[in-house]
Amino acid sequence: MKKQLLSLSLALALASTTFISSPASANTATAPVQAPITTLSTYATDYANSYEMIRSALVNNETFGQFDPTEISSKEIGTLIRQIVQENPDILYYKSASVWASGKIQFNYYLPADVMKKNRAALDAKVEQVLKSINKPKASDYDKVKAVHDYLVLNTSYDHVNQQKKTIPADSYTAHGALIGGTAVCDGYTKAAQLLLNRLGVENHYVVGNIKDGLHSWNQVKINGKYYFMDITWDDPVPNKPGQIEYNYFLVTSEQLRKDHSWVEKSWPVATDKQYSYFADFKNPIENGNFFYYSSKADNHKLYRISKDGKNKQRVNNVRAPYFSIAGNSIYFSNYSSGGHLYKMNLDGTKPVKLNSIHSINLSLNGNVLHFTNNATKAAMKMTIK
Repeated sequence: MKKQLLSLSLALALASTTFISSPASANTATAPVQAPITTLSTYATDYANSYEMIRSALVNNETFGQFDPTEISSKEIGTLIRQIVQENPDILYYKSASVWASGKIQFNYYLPADVMKKNRAALDAKVEQVLKSINKPKASDYDKVKAVHDYLVLNTSYDHVNQQKKTIPADSYTAHGALIGGTAVCDGYTKAAQLLLNRLGVENHYVVGNIKDGLHSWNQVKINGKYYFMDITWDDPVPNKPGQIEYNYFLVTSEQLRKDHSWVEKSWPVATDKQYSYFADFKNPIENGNFFYYSSKADNHKLYRISKDGKNKQRVNNVRAPYFSIAGNSIYFSNYSSGGHLYKMNLDGTKPVKLNSIHSINLSLNGNVLHFTNNATKAAMKMTIK
């Protein structure tokens, strides 16, 4: 369903070797002739001179570049270029390269030079804006990772329409698509996260593997010396649901991820720490003070709260509440233990009070106005709260 950018085929020409890269349709059944890099590499150190020359040219969307033929052969350049593109999310719109044994490289891109220049400037400015909004004083690496995850889920929509039509534009595979256009497929989410985490100084890696529908990409991060996987694409509901974040694939272990993802596990650091596994139980979580309030997937959507450090988990009330909002010291919720009617109770779960006799869903607050939907009529409704 959600596939990644780098699908390469190999062609030979008389004067040069041409490496052609293009975005693969998310529903393509046949595997690429030459698959994406599926391991962490040592290319940046083994071929440091060539790596940097190529990286610099691609980051600046230059037409011509160079590699050091005394350092690496032209036959290996295709692999090196693919690695560089995967490891550098600020490379935009790369399509293909023609490589000569002399060390000359000619790059081709999906967009005209003037458009790429404009998009790069816009992306640079957007990254600065996003970093100012999410990077708080004394933020830990965990705080930074969660801020990036949440920002992308809340501000990006999966390009489902084009994915279904097999007309995904090149932009949807880039950080520009995710951060500027607000629309992306997995590579756009992955690369946007890469770009932001790089700027925040958090060790992270682009991971490529497979899901049941084919190729897919996601991130690996390192927090307090331990590795975790994070698939932001799969934490963003499809179709898009504004304001809703899932945490099924947030800071998960290798064991958790391998249930529906596969990758060359021996080529990546193993993720074993379960410190953040409690996130997987969250449904429609809300941060309030030092707690997360959430509907528990494991306990029939009953309302729980847990400290932000994963401790002090407790059931707030023995009611089913898949939809809820918090204002001040009150929780407004759809009481699925009572027909989905709208109720109010204290933050500690005491003094529940019935507010209507309508099956109310999709609760959200805007100031002192509570918005909800009548599940029977689908009509948007609202209520002023004190």
